[in-house]
Amino acid sequence: MNLTKKARYCSALTGLLLVIATHLFAQTTLPPATQVYTFAEQMPKYNGGGNDSIVAYLRRNTHYPAEAVQAGASGKVFVTFVVNAQGQVEQARVVRSVHPALDQEALRVVTAMSTWQPGQQQGKPVAVAMTVPISFAIQQPALDPTAYVDAKYPGGPEALLAYLQSIPYPEAAQAAALDARVFIQFKISKEGKVLEAKPIGPLMRKPQQTPPPREVIDAAKLVLEKTATQWIQAMPAWTPATLKGEPVESDVFVLPLIFNPAPSTAPKEKVYPYADQMPTFNTPADKYDIQTRIQRSLKYPAQALRNRQEGTVYLYFVVNEAGALEQAQVVRSAGSELNQAVLDAALAQPAALTPAQLKGKPVKVFSVIPFTFRIK
Repeated sequence: MNLTKKARYCSALTGLLLVIATHLFAQTTLPPATQVYTFAEQMPKYNGGGNDSIVAYLRRNTHYPAEAVQAGASGKVFVTFVVNAQGQVEQARVVRSVHPALDQEALRVVTAMSTWQPGQQQGKPVAVAMTVPISFAIQQPALDPTAYVDAKYPGGPEALLAYLQSIPYPEAAQAAALDARVFIQFKISKEGKVLEAKPIGPLMRKPQQTPPPREVIDAAKLVLEKTATQWIQAMPAWTPATLKGEPVESDVFVLPLIFNPAPSTAPKEKVYPYADQMPTFNTPADKYDIQTRIQRSLKYPAQALRNRQEGTVYLYFVVNEAGALEQAQVVRSAGSELNQAVLDAALAQPAALTPAQLKGKPVKVFSVIPFTFRIK
């Protein structure tokens, strides 16, 4: 099931605040050679661009720490620093704290600034103290009556997972004893019924020490795919997707069904098709969801271009309780070069800012996403 956005997080800067004293300058206890002004005849300029440039820099480079997002921390961190006579930032410190993670990020982005054009007093460069407020705000998206809302299984993610795990092993395939996984693609009609259910191959199975003959495997594959398709078609009615509040046909779902000829009594790992809150990958600097991020980082393999190779790769992966991508696997191939390009792009992605949440607890969720290669 494709990942959806449940929340958007942004970090915004209200602007640059200069600390201005009532006198022309305020002398500190430092000796004259290192005197720091709070106001100078010519104030420092960031890269010669003035206040707009520093605001743009901070907006572009400040990130919302995952720890703070998970804690629900937000607010305005004030950082004071000195632009010395050489234009370098030094002595940065937080003078108004919000949360340790936000304080640390605010200090990081301030100390990472490149050289300024230093302030001047009586025609000479001088050190000037400055203060900047950095605002961190968790923005919950406003309810949009025109938004698309995906279809939901009756009883929620736990009920859907239980249904998928309860599929029986067909007697007609037991001779092959395949430990297999079948992926079924389908849609939900505006009445909540399953539409266009079909397997997307190949059949994923664990290797056997003594595999049966090829014809036995092929026959078992057909039985397992038919059983999986029928199991999906027999699902109870879903709550249909809506657009502008009206029922509509859903986007495509892809769900895996596992056939184990010798089911274990050990508890099964719970990897949910979806959750109350899906993983959040978007940041103020990168507002793309995980599918778009992977797509944008894909490179068309040179060998595939030379061979005029095109096609769609279906990628399965899990986002674990810490937000990391794992268990990436191609479940529908378009050729080894294209498959590897998708895997490389997916595994290079950073962890989610927040993992999936079900009933207030982090959980694992899986996703099956198509990536299409076309030579224009």
